[in-house]
Amino acid sequence: MLKVSPDRKVELLTDAAEGLRFALTDGVDVAADGTVYFTDASYKYSLQNHMADILEARPHGRLLSFDPSTGRTAVLVRDLYFANGVAVSPDQSSLIYCETVV
Repeated sequence: MLKVSPDRKVELLTDAAEGLRFALTDGVDVAADGTVYFTDASYKYSLQNHMADILEARPHGRLLSFDPSTGRTAVLVRDLYFANGVAVSPDQSSLIYCETVV
């Protein structure tokens, strides 16, 4: 995950969780408290090889959160099938994520 400032300075915030580097992060939403929720569709395959992940039909995806105040990245849900979307509800009481149907 990168932070890009208005003056175009790029800062790496996080690139791994639980010892696994992100390979295909895609969905993102930010909660009112600043927590960033995002999906890693596959920790095994990159965008160039994303069809291999879908054809392999194995759960390589994860739902994660990043707390900018602590710099901590947490895995919220493991073993997802091509996780590719996330949204915080307007009242901030729930989080919805989706997977590609296999």
